[in-house]
Amino acid sequence: MSEPQPRGAERDLYRDTWVRYLGYANEVGEAFRSLVPAAVVWLSYGVASSYVLADAIDKGKKAGEDFLPLPLD
Repeated sequence: MSEPQPRGAERDLYRDTWVRYLGYANEVGEAFRSLVPAAVVWLSYGVASSYVLADAIDKGKKAGEDFLPLPLD
């Protein structure tokens, strides 16, 4: 489990909540591949890929906020 956050710390939706488990959806799909239609397996990959993409966009935006804009000379 993750350590408790200090007071006032920003909570990361993609790391500190149940949403993080969506990144493992493809593993569940693969585990049940022989029992479910192939479309379900592909859907599980879509869920996991969407999670990864959303997390990367979120982290990129947050990282970009730390930089000051370059002066336009």
